[in-house]
Amino acid sequence: MRLFIAEKPSLGRAIAAGLGDAEKRNGYIECGQNVVTWCFGHLLEMDKPEEYDEKYRTWKKEDLPILPNSFNASVRKESAAQLKIIGKLLQDAERVVNAGDPDREGQLLVDEVLEYHNYAGSCERIWLAALDDKSVKKALSSMTDNNDYIGLRDAARARSQADWLVGINCTRAMTLIGRDAGSHGVLSLGRVQTPTLALVVNRDLVIENFKPHPYFTLHVEILHETGRFTGTFQPLDTQKGLDDQGRLINPDEAFRIKKEVSGQTGKVIESVTEKKKKNPPLPHCLSSLQKAASSKLGMGAKQVLDAAQALYEKKLTTYPRSDCRYLPEEQFDEAGSVLAVLASLPGLEQVAENTDSSIKSAAYNTKKVTAHHAIIPTGETPSNLSGDESALYHMIAQSFCIQFYAAMEFEAQKILTGINNTVWKSTGRKILNPGWTAFIKEEKSDAEKAEKNEEQDLPIVHEGDGITAADVEIKSKKTKPPARFTEGMLIEAMANIHRFIENTDAKKTLKENEGIGTEATRAGIIETLKARHLLALQKKNITSTDLGRQLVKMAPEVLTDPVTTAQWESRLSAIADGKESLSGFMTDQTIQVPELIKAIFALQLDPLPGTHLCPECGQPLRRQKSKKGSWYWGCFNQQGHAKPVFLNDKNGKPDLTPKKKIEVSKHKCQACGKPLVKRESKKKGKGGKKNYWWGCSGFPECRQTYFDDNGKPQFKDKKGE
Repeated sequence: MRLFIAEKPSLGRAIAAGLGDAEKRNGYIECGQNVVTWCFGHLLEMDKPEEYDEKYRTWKKEDLPILPNSFNASVRKESAAQLKIIGKLLQDAERVVNAGDPDREGQLLVDEVLEYHNYAGSCERIWLAALDDKSVKKALSSMTDNNDYIGLRDAARARSQADWLVGINCTRAMTLIGRDAGSHGVLSLGRVQTPTLALVVNRDLVIENFKPHPYFTLHVEILHETGRFTGTFQPLDTQKGLDDQGRLINPDEAFRIKKEVSGQTGKVIESVTEKKKKNPPLPHCLSSLQKAASSKLGMGAKQVLDAAQALYEKKLTTYPRSDCRYLPEEQFDEAGSVLAVLASLPGLEQVAENTDSSIKSAAYNTKKVTAHHAIIPTGETPSNLSGDESALYHMIAQSFCIQFYAAMEFEAQKILTGINNTVWKSTGRKILNPGWTAFIKEEKSDAEKAEKNEEQDLPIVHEGDGITAADVEIKSKKTKPPARFTEGMLIEAMANIHRFIENTDAKKTLKENEGIGTEATRAGIIETLKARHLLALQKKNITSTDLGRQLVKMAPEVLTDPVTTAQWESRLSAIADGKESLSGFMTDQTIQVPELIKAIFALQLDPLPGTHLCPECGQPLRRQKSKKGSWYWGCFNQQGHAKPVFLNDKNGKPDLTPKKKIEVSKHKCQACGKPLVKRESKKKGKGGKKNYWWGCSGFPECRQTYFDDNGKPQFKDKKGE
């Protein structure tokens, strides 16, 4: 019997359909001589610190760093039954097929199940990037030895173990030192989440501290014998009154240029006309899909990933967690049948019907395909889609369709004119063939957006031609801060974080390793930061909270610097390729973590904004929850006072209201002889009349109480006055 172990039930069902003769059983499917079973994601999870030693259940500075000699994993409670089913099936298996998702996490996920059951038999690997019938059957016929992926498994294991070491130790250290500064919650740190948080914090601070300053742009209408066109002032290196970005900020200079150019003659100093083509944008990878869906549909990053995953599991689109925007050339011949299906779907008829399946776009390039190819439709007919799924499917299908359109052809024009020792630039573009832009709105790249020259239909001019300037127009403008991040923009920033780094070598490292995080993890990282109240959504924008800013301010630079995680990813890739070992990588982490802990504990933190201080010693109070579920505030500074100070919670703040002075009476307690105190009872008498009782001032040592008798304590023997 050959046993397939899939990463999830949907993948298992797709494999069973490809094998045929499927008969469903409890936790698996029989397909003749084949059996298909599945995991539910990770069936095992890494042990918590307290599972290595009970003392780690309480967070203490003296217990850090926590460095296990070996890492253990335990069965997740909700996975125990399925893991047992897999174990029984393995006993009868002659061969096993690892059917994890086509990435390093999918490799480890199944391999660790085999290790748990001590399976040492023959094992193959199936690599499935799409779940449509054709892709499944093709993958079934081209399986390889699972041992070829040992490096991929070790890379996943290195990632999880190193993340455990850094996350557990640094989070505990930062939380403990944060408490001394008045923090109440967990201050979590991580190799990807912390630099991601720093991205948002830094952007928010730039925006809030931004001071706009005015600048001026100058425009002139130029008269030529073949027509009129507009030129924009281009400052020379010798121009006075410019800022560091080359913008004209001196109004006197602006009016001087206007006066000296208006109505003057000049000549054409350069005229260039060039025919160009603009190919359709490549099909989507996950990050480009998340950015586009955020901009056009207002969808969050995780929302996009969830919808894309659902489309994949319904066999409508290919593997969603792809970092690649290219397609295998071997799939080109299948495009026609996919386009035929798309042409029959409402909303896609026009763009699909006008495709030309003989056009082979730049997207078809096997050499540029990584572990997964771009996200495209499979050719299956969709049905019963949710609103998010439908919108995303149309976006994926549309980006696939335009691969089969001609490029947009245009004539790019540029004219430079010289007028009285000044230079003016005019740009134009004449569309020769709209190509794919006839059906899809052209989206300009960031570089094209940065070119703010207005395009116009320019007349034919030649170098040396004479021209005349009409009146110069001065436009007053103000500099603007960068835009706040949306989730889509933040995903793109994580993938292209090299753009935010000045160091040349670091830029190269980050660009080569495609940023921080992976296509599969970025959305989850943002969700984690939101769940921990470090980031928050404000309409479509994502902003840092006060807690998030405090954390970035306190964290060691090595954890906020994106180069650190990029270097990790570089080494993990080396492990996957067999160029580096798991043990070597982890040895370095066990050396680095104690240094990180030392750096965190060396921080000298002032009380954080909004911190409530102890009325006796001035140290930060901590909000705690009692065993009964009620909140209170405590100060545990043993040096400041003899015993802990506890205060009631009042609307999320400590109740610092001075306690009323207790007035003692001349009446004595019969039990201990101390003065009695008259107190008002919570229970009212007839007509709402107040009731009273008497208690011993020696409480809690003496708990004697007495009824009130007309303003006096009621003693049993009528004595005690």
